Amino acid sequence: MDSVEIGLWVTGGMLVMVVLGMRVAFAAGLAGLVGLIWIFWARSDYDPERFSWALGVAVKTAGQVPHSKVSNQALSLIPTFILIGYLAYYAGLTRALFEAAKRWIAWVPGGLAVSTVFATAGFAAVSGASVATAAVFARIAIPEMLKIGYDKRFAAGVVAAGGTLASLIPPSAILVI
Repeated sequence: MDSVEIGLWVTGGMLVMVVLGMRVAFAAGLAGLVGLIWIFWARSDYDPERFSWALGVAVKTAGQVPHSKVSNQALSLIPTFILIGYLAYYAGLTRALFEAAKRWIAWVPGGLAVSTVFATAGFAAVSGASVATAAVFARIAIPEMLKIGYDKRFAAGVVAAGGTLASLIPPSAILVI
């Protein structure tokens, strides 16, 4: 059995564990460990005497890989992006950005929704965090849109769609990862 087939079986087992009620993190961790053991044991042609070797290598690999991925220096930028977003919000930059976008684009049909997307794009270029962008503009733009008469679901959708622009515009937390 090659690694792809083992991966399919292990993924299926993980899905079964999740459907049976196991927490996703534990199911993914257990499935990953079983998959590593299975792959290493398959490399030794399923020799029963080499199972303990496969178990040892799998446990060592499972202990080292997550640490090496998390200890990456580039990930330290993500809290910095979120901090910049909150500083911009409390400094009033987001309100000013929204007002400027509203004045430039409000004359277009659906102008408040379009100006919300433009303002979220501007804020996304500053913060780089999709969640921070959506959270900030949910507090600013949705009440404005509801006051004018936009549908609640549409207003929330505009803010959510605008918030995803943060992952597309550098500097972006997703691009860092």
